[in-house]
Parts: sequence; C-alpha cells; structure tokens
Amino acid sequence: MTATAHRLFVMWAPPRSLSTAFVRVMAARGDFTILHEPLCDLAACGHFVHRRAGAEPRRLDSASALFEHVERLRRDGPVFIKDTCEYDYRDMLDGAGYLREATHIFMLREPASVINSHYHINPEMRCEDVGYEHLARVYDLVRLQAAARPLFIDAERLVLDPAGTVERFCDSAGLAHLPESLRWEGGHLDIWERTKRWHLDAANSNCIAPIERQYAVRVDNHEQLRGFYHANRPFYDYLCQQAGSVRT
Repeated sequence: MTATAHRLFVMWAPPRSLSTAFVRVMAARGDFTILHEPLCDLAACGHFVHRRAGAEPRRLDSASALFEHVERLRRDGPVFIKDTCEYDYRDMLDGAGYLREATHIFMLREPASVINSHYHINPEMRCEDVGYEHLARVYDLVRLQAAARPLFIDAERLVLDPAGTVERFCDSAGLAHLPESLRWEGGHLDIWERTKRWHLDAANSNCIAPIERQYAVRVDNHEQLRGFYHANRPFYDYLCQQAGSVRT
C-alpha cells in the first residue's frame, strides 16, 4: 500500500447471508466508497460497472482493471467492497495487492438458512452456488497472503444485536463507531442495479431487524437441498473454527 492510500475493506460472504444489510450500514456511514460484488459481476457478466453519485459509471472488464480502479479510489478515501462467493475467485486474487492490502471480513450464516433463502429466489441454484467451499478457499488465500488479520461477522448475531455487533466490528477493525449508521432511508441503491431482485428486503428496510418468513421448500423437506447442506456444512464448520473467539 502506498503512503497516500486510504484503507481498503473487503467482505466475503455466501449469497443470502445478510451481507447486503451490512453494506447498508457501511454505506450509511458516509465515509466509504462502496463497490458491490465486482468480482461476482466479472465472473457472471465479464464486466463490472461501478456507479457512484457525482461520477460517470465506470465499466471494468478484468480483475486487473478492477484492482487498478480500487487503487485510484483509495487516493481519495477509504473503500469498502462486498463480494458473494457463488464463484471461485482464486485465479483473480492470487498474488494481487487487493488481496494483500485489504482488511478482509468473512460473513458467516448457518448454511440451512442460506440455502432456504437462496432457493426461494433461485430454484435453479446449484450446490456450488451456496458458496461455502469458495468462501473457505478465499479464506485460505487471505490467511496466507493478507497483511491484516481477517475478521468474522456472525449473521445471526448481527440480526439479533445489530448495535452491539456493529460496535464490536468497528472496534476490531479500528474504525470509529457511528451509531447513526444503523438507520437509513429505504430504497434501492444504484450499486446493486444488476442484482436488485436479490435485495428486496434490504431495499425495503431502514435498519437491521429480524424478518419472519416461512419457506415452503427447505433443507429439512427437500432431498436435493439437504444434499447441498451436507456438502457445504464442513466448509462452514471449518470457517467457524478459524473464526474462534474473534467472531463478532
């Protein structure tokens, strides 16, 4: 990291793990430039478009172009990036400054909750789309190459105690805790335009709160989803073991 570069935070999460709710908190702080799922967009579409207020949209067609763009953004202020792990990003990340210089955050949510919610949105989901194997592989790269110790956030704790969880995160991350960031105006954010159908709960919210929803198709009554659960559970358990007492 150059002497003039501001801090970089990167959150990694399975889809449907409440990571977008955390993005809303970080966006509500007002002191970060936010990038929403850039590597996911590169893997899915071959490009990522960074939209932000007061600037022309910036289209990036490769991981290297993304990393260069992030470095330019860091000259002006801190950057927060969230990516979901339905894809394997190791070829993009290995050896990148983006990997070494960031403070990495891993969002952990119990796999059955992730799978039930994911299937509700995308009944064509595959086992690898659950994301825990890819998340564990990213963690292994971070552990070996990143300068800063990775942080972990427990999604269930975030919902039950958002104020305490966010305050503990800020303390662990060396950030000022801004209680006002726990509330925001509802509505879609431009940064998630491509995947906005996935973020209806976040768009309709103005704070983090439990959402009571009953799914007709679930891990406990669907053989294929049960198989997805058993395939992903060992990677979730591995990450929980790695998180240990630093899981907020």
